Amino acid sequence: MAKPHRAVRRSAAVTVAAALVCCAASACSSLSGEPERYTQACGVVLDGSGSASASPGGFDSKAKLEEKLTPFLTDNKCRKVSFGPITKVSQASTCQVSTVDIDPDLSDNADREQVRKQEQLLALAAAEKMLSCAQKQEPGSDVLGGLARIAQDRPSGDGTFDVLVVSDFDHNEPDFRLGKQDLSTSAKRDSVIDSLLSTHGTPDLKGVDIYPVGYGMKYKTSVTRYQQFDAFWKELLEGRVKAHVHTTYR
Repeated sequence: MAKPHRAVRRSAAVTVAAALVCCAASACSSLSGEPERYTQACGVVLDGSGSASASPGGFDSKAKLEEKLTPFLTDNKCRKVSFGPITKVSQASTCQVSTVDIDPDLSDNADREQVRKQEQLLALAAAEKMLSCAQKQEPGSDVLGGLARIAQDRPSGDGTFDVLVVSDFDHNEPDFRLGKQDLSTSAKRDSVIDSLLSTHGTPDLKGVDIYPVGYGMKYKTSVTRYQQFDAFWKELLEGRVKAHVHTTYR
C-alpha cells in the first residue's frame, strides 16, 4: 500500500513545483502567452519656458521628450499616465490634457503588446500637446509649481508614482529667480530653500521617483555653478521633499 501513496505524493510535489516556477516567471501568465500587465502610475511634466526652445542656448524640450518618453514608459511599466506643464505660474495654467491608459483592459484575443505601442504613441501626442500649450503661456519657469501640480495626480502610498520631468530645472518667475540666488554654501542654500518653500508651498512628492531630462543644461558651462545648482535641487527634492531623484534619462 505504501507504493501508490508515495507515487501520489511525488505527483503532487511535481505539480506544486511546476506551479511555483510558473508563478515566479510571470505571475502564472506564461502558459497563456499573456504578457504581465503594467500597473505603475506615472506623470510627465513639460517645461514650456524660453530656455526649453530649440533655439541656440535652449535645451530643446520637444526633442528630448521624443527621445526619452517611450523608454521611460516602457522601463517603468507605466499604465495610467498624467501630464502637467511648467509655465510662469504652473498650478494656475489652463493647459490640460487627458490621462492616457497605456495598458487598458482588453478582450482575450487582443494583441496587448501592439495596443501598448499604440497607447504610448497617444501618450507622446498628449505630451506634445501639453508642451505646445505651455510654450504659448507667458514666459516663465515655475518648476516647483509644475511638480506640485503633477503631485495632485499621484495615488496614495510611497513608490507608487514615477515622474518624468522634461526641464532644465532653472526655476525662473517673478517671485523667485534661481539664477540670482547665492547657492555657494549649504547654509545659504538652506536659506534659499526656506524662502522658496514658504512662498510656493511644499509639493506632495514624498517617496515619488523623479526622472529629470535636460537637468541643469544652462549651468553645464560652469563646473562650480552647476555643482551649486545640483546641490540645491538635491537638498530640496531629496532632503526636504523626500523624493527619489534618478539620473536614468538625463
